[in-house]
Formats: sequence, structure tokens, C-alpha cells
Amino acid sequence: MKRYLLSFPLLLFIFCSCKKDNDNPGGNNNYNYGPGNIYIKQGTEGITKMNMQTGELSLVMSYWIDPGWDISWDGSKGVKEVDGSTYHTTYVIFNTKDASTIKEIPYISDDYSGGLPYFSPDGTKLALCPTFEEGLVILDMNGNVLKNISGYGSTHRFKYLDPVTWEAGGTILFKKDGGLWRTTTDFTRATKVADIPFSDWRGYAAGSPDGKKIALPLGHHIWLMNADGSDLHAVTESTQEEASPCFSPDSKYIAIKANSRAPGEGDIGGNVMHLCIIPADGQVYKVWPGEDNRVIHPMPKGDSDTRGLGKAIVGDFVWRE
Repeated sequence: MKRYLLSFPLLLFIFCSCKKDNDNPGGNNNYNYGPGNIYIKQGTEGITKMNMQTGELSLVMSYWIDPGWDISWDGSKGVKEVDGSTYHTTYVIFNTKDASTIKEIPYISDDYSGGLPYFSPDGTKLALCPTFEEGLVILDMNGNVLKNISGYGSTHRFKYLDPVTWEAGGTILFKKDGGLWRTTTDFTRATKVADIPFSDWRGYAAGSPDGKKIALPLGHHIWLMNADGSDLHAVTESTQEEASPCFSPDSKYIAIKANSRAPGEGDIGGNVMHLCIIPADGQVYKVWPGEDNRVIHPMPKGDSDTRGLGKAIVGDFVWRE
């Protein structure tokens, strides 16, 4: 009886330890890095998917020449831009499970080609980032132009490739007069979220799926603030640059490109950035491997990096369900 009582606390300790590891993405060198999937387009390659629960890497869409693409917030479908003849662009909506075409959306723009496409949170619209001739364009899933917005106010005009970012509530974030601005859901008006005191900021931003936070790449690092523009502060530290913040589907983590001081392994030449994940809790994190054990450096299952770096990223990525 005494022996049984002594072993029960030990079993309880083991159970709690295992549960803690499962709740800690990337803990103890496992491949559970969090929820959903990270979709990656490496340069001129197609789209690959990294399952964040298993670390498995698989091909979603094979190579095509055009750069525009996105994955819907629920992860069920993707869009790729295919430029045809002059002033004609087709946005191909495809199933992320087998890359089969769901539908093709033809669009005739005022420019040589249409802007880069981004799904609205509910998957019913596409925002096309500005081109040389067109401002912010909003399409429905039949290719109808819902809005074509040259700018907001008497002095603001969208410029070529100005970044635009959907928020969870169906609004769009963009840069205006050195600040971050937000449209209304009908896109008729815009209000300032916050002044951004960084001259190198182009307008990139990422809203959390729960609508509570916004992450921005500023001054070579990642900054975080509340959705109302309050409490803007840096959440990464390094001697290099961090870029391209993207929230996890549950809004608990932020994936970034970091650690460009290291070359890619294998046949990737030169220094490249690597995938890195930090908690979205507002604390400050040092992102180089070994500097902060709270930081996650995801690698595909079966791959390894002797330096402890995450997967090399030489293109774009999004984190989706």
C-alpha cells in the first residue's frame, strides 16, 4: 500500500509534464509548433505547406511565373494570379487539398496587370493591392468590382504596390501620411489608427485573427500594438533584421522571418532569413537560437539544422487554419 501511494505522485508528475510539453509548441525538439499550417512560396517555386502539428512538409501548388497569391483564412482555398494578354489578369481560386481549380475570376485592369490578390477574412472578396494606374480594388468572387479607391482625403493617393492588409472585422489597414489607417467595412471612409514614427516603414502590417492586436515591421524589428493603436512597442531584439509578421490562427503566436546572418543549408546561396515564432504576449524576445528558449525555430519533419535555425525562407509565407 505504501509503495502504491508513493508511485501515484510520480505518475501525476509525469502526466503533468507530458501535458505541458503538448501545450508548448516546439518543446523538447518535437514537431508540434502550434495550430494550422504555414504556407510558403519560395521565389519562383510553387506553394508548399508545413503542418504545424506534425512538421510535415507537402506541395500544395506547383510552379507558376506570377508572384500574386494568398490562402483563405480558413485554409480551404487559395488564389494565384495569372497574367494573360495585355490588361487581362485571371485570379485562379484553387482547393488547397489537391490544387484543383474551383473557379477562375477574369479581371480587366486599367494597368498592364491586376494587383496582388488577398482574401477577405470571410473568403467572399479579394483586395487587389494598387498598381501604377489603379488604386485599391475590391472584387467579389465573380470578378465584379465592388470598389476602386484611388485614395482617402484630398491629398492621399495609393502608390504602386502600397501594402494593404485585411483585418478580422472586414476592414483594411494601409499607410497614409506616415501613419497606419483603417477603412470602414464598406470602404467609404478611413480613420487613423496610430502615427508610426519610422521613416523606413512602407506600410506592412498584420492584424490578429481575434481582432485585438496589430504587428508591424519597424526599424528592423517587430513591434506590437493593440488594435486601437495603443501600447506600440518592440517585441523582438537582435543585431539583424526581423520582418513579415503573421499571426497564428489562434492569435497566440507570431511567425516572422529572422536571423539573416546565417546562410541557408544545402544549395541555397548567400545569407537568407529563417522561420521563427514568438508568443504574441507583448514581451520582448531575442530571436537567435540559444539566446531565448521561449523562441521557436520550426523545421520540417526529418530535416535538421546544426545551428538550431528554423526553415529557410526566401519568399513569402502565411499562417492559416
